Amino acid sequence: MTDVALVHETEVRPESAPLADCSPEEQLEQRYVAALNALVDDAAERQSFETLVDVLAWTLARVMVGFGTTAVTGDVLRRLGKYVCELTERNNAQAEAEKAKKEGLRPH
Repeated sequence: MTDVALVHETEVRPESAPLADCSPEEQLEQRYVAALNALVDDAAERQSFETLVDVLAWTLARVMVGFGTTAVTGDVLRRLGKYVCELTERNNAQAEAEKAKKEGLRPH
């Protein structure tokens, strides 16, 4: 996933029109992010994250088997780990900045 999708992951919605200056790949990525964000929002509203996670895991398994190589599984897991680390770092930096702001300090 590109940095654009990571930055806008909570802002893109299914009703959003694709940007004219985006490549076809970026437009497709925005479409998928919007669809999945809608599912995450729905799961939060219904308190059904366990069901959503199960469905997402099943879908990823279908993708991995569909491509027929163990390299795909490794790639999916590598990307998942990368995104978890990036999101964790971003959340930690935001928490640190908020803490510094409350203490009257300026973030680095």
